[in-house]
Amino acid sequence: MNWPPTSVQSVTNRYARALAIVNTRWLALIIAVSGAALVVAMSWLINHPTLWTFTSHYNYGFGDLQGRLVNLHQLEQTGNIYVPFGHFAFTYPPGAILFFWPILWAPAQHLTLLWSAASLVALAGAMATAITYLLPRRLAPLAVAGISCWTAVLAAAFIVPVTECFTWGQTGTILLCFVTLDLLTIHGPPKGVLVGLATAVKIYPGLFILVWLLRREWRAAVTALGTASSLTGLAWLLWPSSASTFFTQVFLGGKDYARLAGGADTLKSSSLTALFQRAPFHIGLLSPKESLALSAAAALIALIAAHRLWRQSCELSALVIVLIASVICAPVTWDHYFAFAPLLFLMPLELGMKSPLARTAVVTGLVMMVPWFFFRQPLDHTWWTATYAFVARGALLFATLAVIIAAFFQKPSDRPLPRLAGLDESYLSSS
Repeated sequence: MNWPPTSVQSVTNRYARALAIVNTRWLALIIAVSGAALVVAMSWLINHPTLWTFTSHYNYGFGDLQGRLVNLHQLEQTGNIYVPFGHFAFTYPPGAILFFWPILWAPAQHLTLLWSAASLVALAGAMATAITYLLPRRLAPLAVAGISCWTAVLAAAFIVPVTECFTWGQTGTILLCFVTLDLLTIHGPPKGVLVGLATAVKIYPGLFILVWLLRREWRAAVTALGTASSLTGLAWLLWPSSASTFFTQVFLGGKDYARLAGGADTLKSSSLTALFQRAPFHIGLLSPKESLALSAAAALIALIAAHRLWRQSCELSALVIVLIASVICAPVTWDHYFAFAPLLFLMPLELGMKSPLARTAVVTGLVMMVPWFFFRQPLDHTWWTATYAFVARGALLFATLAVIIAAFFQKPSDRPLPRLAGLDESYLSSS
């Protein structure tokens, strides 16, 4: 669709005026200072779950982070972090031991506060990376930093998967920051290092290595593989018993999948395979091989859609599609895996709000603001409660699948206006 030059000019004029206001030195400073203050305040609020303002409705404050601390003490005592493999088991790859090891050095009374602050800063870093990509050289660094802090705090307060990420003490925002930096900002020989680090900590970011192979970006793929392999190899040298147990029993042996892929855990999982392990389907309806084939098919569709977006220079949207695929195609998917949700609201800046994909992304972001966990385990079992429980249990899966489908059918003509980041300097100078 070709828009008249006057329409484009009108948009760019408004865009330029808005940026000029935000880039005012004092306003940019106010945004940055207030954003930093909000990060500090929210870090404190996250650590006071008795306050009604944030986490009072949760009863598992920092359960995963405390579990990792227990795992590391277990490693010091027994030499094997994967035994016993029970509640709050260490399900990460061996390379993650190196990632979590520094928490042993943090003061115990301040560990959750420091982790919350680091996670918020990481989320702000991911948002800053995306905003800088969308608006290159348009916003002053102070303004970008402040806006990113504001969006991180608002996301932590109102987007439920992000809230869950913080209340559990999870790694989602930190890994998100690694991936967005590597995909959108870093170029040259260092590209691939952060994705390799993220893959060594949690396997699912490894899907981006496949993306680079499909794009024939060989250097980035090899760098990521080399980084992940090096960290895993170092962990194997330091803790050989743990590494051997992980690969022979937990990962390749299916121990983690067997523990999580049935029973009550499937009621809270948003993965494709979990959908067919609960009502109205039956546990065991799909064999492990059939589940793997289903996930692989969904991942393939997502990769094709992401590749098309990449060829349209929609790097951010392609990144979100791959993030979705890496999450819902995993054997088990908890709500906090969707910590990338704030990026959904930035996709219209790249695609234009008239794009069906952009609209679907915004609706999916709004779906993620609903606390579905309240409706997943109804006390009675009428047809109505069964229906809304099914919707609640599959809401995040269905919503994100809709984004993949919309991306698969996205056409260049669906973008009614040029991406603001790609407008010529002549447009701005003429305003």
